[in-house]
Amino acid sequence: MKPIIYAPDRHLKRFKCFGTGPDSGNEAVVIFGGGSSEWSVEDRQRFATLQNANACVFINVENDGLGPCILDFYYPHARSPLCLHASLAAAHYLQTSRVAEHSRLMLTSMNKQALHYTQSANEMYVSVTPQPVKMPAPSWDAIANLLGCPTSAIKVPPAVASIGSPKLLVEMVSFDALHALHPDLHGIVEWGKTSAISGCYAYVHREGQVYEGRNFNHLDERLEDAATGVAAGALRVLLARDIILYQGQALGNPCRISASVLDGRVCVGGQVIEMQPSA
Repeated sequence: MKPIIYAPDRHLKRFKCFGTGPDSGNEAVVIFGGGSSEWSVEDRQRFATLQNANACVFINVENDGLGPCILDFYYPHARSPLCLHASLAAAHYLQTSRVAEHSRLMLTSMNKQALHYTQSANEMYVSVTPQPVKMPAPSWDAIANLLGCPTSAIKVPPAVASIGSPKLLVEMVSFDALHALHPDLHGIVEWGKTSAISGCYAYVHREGQVYEGRNFNHLDERLEDAATGVAAGALRVLLARDIILYQGQALGNPCRISASVLDGRVCVGGQVIEMQPSA
């Protein structure tokens, strides 16, 4: 196995995204330059696994810096077609580094999905076009087995929706039912591979436009997401209403995600803060 080369001209920055304050948020690592554009998928996956972060995103700029920015997403255990909190981190990097001042367009590497970004104070927003989904959801019994709960804890028929990375969305009957879940993480990941669905998102309606949820997409329960932007966007599509989604409170990492629709595109956003290097 060849070593990963840490080139001095490569930019590597860490961000916390979707946090409710300066010390909370889902961590994303942004990598730009330093020859990383020449790395294989295997090299990038190995690098991402070593970063101790929820996600990594590699940025390549096409046509000698004149073309769109290509974003390549990796979780510790798998490559992903889309990661919204890493997209927000990449947008913040592009905005502040002036790598691509001419354009606010980003494209995903796997599906060439267009992502547009805007900034307001310390919040970033990424807008995407909803994706059609044809795959049906599994049965209530199958989902209950994956989530480790009785079928009576599931409120309505589960459904699949997507803004670029399909999610199985499962509404629970109560806050207690949501936080009592003990999912079969390996079962969910394996089912996701065969179904082309990026994990399971369980949620509950709190009040008005406010919801709370949990995402199950990692093999290690210690890596449970404190915020899941693609799930917030998918939930906006499913519910056909603008929402505020809270996540991560039980993990000691409270996060807040907004998801709305503007000109037919789903706009997902929240706080993005650059992390300072450790002394």
